Amino acid sequence: MVAHFTNDLYANFLPVYLPLLREELRLSLTQVALLSTVFTTTASFAQLGFGLLADRLARANFVLWGPLLTGGFMSLVGILPGYEAILLALGLSALGTAMFHPQATALSGRLFEGRKGWYVSLFISAGMLGFSLGPALMAPVLNTFSLKASALALLPLAALGAVLLKLLQRAPLALRAHPHAYPHPNPHPHPDSGNSPSSPPPGGTRPRGRGQGGTALALLWGLVVLRHTVLLSFLTFLVILLQGRGFGYLAGSFALVGFLLVSVPSGLLGGTLSDRFGRWSVTAITLWVGFLAMVGFLATSGWPSLALLLLGGGFLSASNPVIVAHAQELLPRSAGTASALVMGVAWGVSGLLVTAVGALGDAWGIERALSAITLGAFGVTALLTLLGARLLRA
Repeated sequence: MVAHFTNDLYANFLPVYLPLLREELRLSLTQVALLSTVFTTTASFAQLGFGLLADRLARANFVLWGPLLTGGFMSLVGILPGYEAILLALGLSALGTAMFHPQATALSGRLFEGRKGWYVSLFISAGMLGFSLGPALMAPVLNTFSLKASALALLPLAALGAVLLKLLQRAPLALRAHPHAYPHPNPHPHPDSGNSPSSPPPGGTRPRGRGQGGTALALLWGLVVLRHTVLLSFLTFLVILLQGRGFGYLAGSFALVGFLLVSVPSGLLGGTLSDRFGRWSVTAITLWVGFLAMVGFLATSGWPSLALLLLGGGFLSASNPVIVAHAQELLPRSAGTASALVMGVAWGVSGLLVTAVGALGDAWGIERALSAITLGAFGVTALLTLLGARLLRA
């Protein structure tokens, strides 16, 4: 959790860099989106390779070196001389994120099989908290000084790295064991205990029919692509959009922080509810409400608009740990690969689509572009959730 907080704290400095980089380097919205795309796609697609490693090797050091790589190169963005150098730094920073996430996410699910939804939610929420606070910590620094002040973030990174090293040295043996060496919490369950191999996990989340696992995982993957394309588009352009509505840089940055912070309690709540009511029901409801709230944000102004922004961010984020836990249950012996598919490859495809959103923004204006992508995502999600109800519902 400490490592996830650190990694995602630094990874999300990028949204508050973007408005300033756009002004300083005179970038188009497409070029702004490409910065986000390079970071997201590198981090996401590389996760698949690290996820495969995580299923075969014990690599607890990934938990240390991943956040340090992410934070180190992200802190240098403001002092680099040009657009190409920034693209390179973002790509190297993204490799740290790719190194960290599959192994750590798989560990969070393996160590606590009995309440996977809750414990995966705790792990993911630690990252969400860091991800939310990143703009809140960096934006005032940049606003007070300049982009060059981004390098100051190397100082707290060194302190956090020391904390991580100490925690790893004192970590239980389970963190260093081979992934397949983790014991089941109850290796010889009583037939009536509800934990026998033939009975479904808590919340009734086992999919119907073993042969449908691949199709079910593909459907979940598609839902993640739709959800994350919308979330990443707003993450990239929200401050710029709000500046167009008359907000200042700091006010827009803190609106972004609020949009992100609601993901922490909503993620915990989503995971907990999915343990009780089933993964699929929670996934479908949160996505429908979340997309509709984001459409409402774009169609309104003032305080009601900001309230809908927070509501949409909360509901869309609530599905994140639920889908990750569901994917791990579809591939129980390859949890790292499952995590990489729905947290890595799917997010990478979303990152590619964000550049298209930027191009639409240059042609139509950013509000119209975001409206189009959100309405489109809602329509396809509604169709997929209706078609997938029989396949994935407990």
